Amino acid sequence: MSTGNNHVVLIGMMGVGKSTVGRLLAARLGWDFWDNDEALSATTGTTAAELQLASGADVLHATEGRLLREALSRTEPTVFAAAASVVLDPEALAGAVTVWLRASDDQDADQIARSGQQHRPLPEDAAPVLRRLIDSRRSMYERLADITVDVEGGPTGICDRVIEALAAREE
Repeated sequence: MSTGNNHVVLIGMMGVGKSTVGRLLAARLGWDFWDNDEALSATTGTTAAELQLASGADVLHATEGRLLREALSRTEPTVFAAAASVVLDPEALAGAVTVWLRASDDQDADQIARSGQQHRPLPEDAAPVLRRLIDSRRSMYERLADITVDVEGGPTGICDRVIEALAAREE
């Protein structure tokens, strides 16, 4: 399958399934896969939570944006699982097909709050903070998304819907 370009960037809130769906999508397309959390850890030796605690959210987001920009310069067809903060730096996505993995507000907040993902920069009672963050970013995701896929069902079904949407875009 050709997407009209050789980069597909999955965008969405933390914990929505970008890494899981991204790995499946890359395997199905026969493409490489790049993950923000892995790149951040390999580059800085820290998690997002640790970097934010040590240096602040602005440094974390700038680092995430820089890593994505550098990764998008690769020529190999690649599926990217971007940081949730990518919406704060929309120019970083130039030239890529963006797929918003959209969850309902409650799905997003509840999934992340229950997940125990210690590598994420979240307060102990994350649900109210996440709901505010989701509210503030929803319109940004909408503007950046070339394709929107709701994250209902399991990762395989979500991957199927992404592939269908990519194919429909080519028609």
